[in-house]
Amino acid sequence: MELEENGKLPFLGMNVITNGCRLDTTVYRKPTDTGLLLHYHSHVDARYKRSLLNTMLNRAFKLSSTWKFFHEECERLKEIFSRLRYPDDLVQSTICQFIESKVSEDSHTQVANKREALIRIVLPFKDQKSANVVRKQLADLSRKINADISPVYTSRKIKDEIKVKEDKPPLVSQQCVVYSFQCSVCDAGYVGYTCRHLHQRIEEHKGSAIGNHLREQHDMEPEDIAQSFRILRKCQNKFDCLIFEMFFIQELKPTLNKQCDSIRAKLFV
Repeated sequence: MELEENGKLPFLGMNVITNGCRLDTTVYRKPTDTGLLLHYHSHVDARYKRSLLNTMLNRAFKLSSTWKFFHEECERLKEIFSRLRYPDDLVQSTICQFIESKVSEDSHTQVANKREALIRIVLPFKDQKSANVVRKQLADLSRKINADISPVYTSRKIKDEIKVKEDKPPLVSQQCVVYSFQCSVCDAGYVGYTCRHLHQRIEEHKGSAIGNHLREQHDMEPEDIAQSFRILRKCQNKFDCLIFEMFFIQELKPTLNKQCDSIRAKLFV
């Protein structure tokens, strides 16, 4: 681990410098660096020597956050290549060509960005004739202010005109629910769950402890008992049903009247 010293921290061949609330970067060389590169008198094609100059300049340009740092690095490169017997004219001309290319790229990029800057105006669409008139007027305005203005027409969607209301399924069509039964005559109650449709479970309850309770305690036939059921919780799966069933049983247990022993364990009287 390396720590910052005098506001500088070397990192991956780059020197990170603290400058107030911002960070500047420049090329970093180790203290043991000797500047050993390809010698000009080496038996290597001249194009590789010029490419080496461009490579070092491009590295300096990429790692330097300001033109000042880039200029300082160029001066160091001149000294390094001078010791390697590179002609001063070759080094100076390569640096000038590199800087000219970068300045030219910046100017082209700025022009391209200026051209690509498009002003869009959102307008409601009335008819094609009106749209053509507006487009022509905006084209005249674009030439006057030297900016590209483009209209974007919008229209009301059918879904905005026709609001579809989704009908909720009736009580007996719900499935994977925790439900409760409350006797309409006494305080008998029941809490259960089903992963099937509730109307299927209600039909089964006509022959279960609930149906027996109505026949034996109130002398009633459990024909229309769907009105006595209500949904306590809509669940995602069977596990959720079990959890919420236990919760509602514990919650409702103190309020239920315990007078009917004929109803099974979940039936509290």
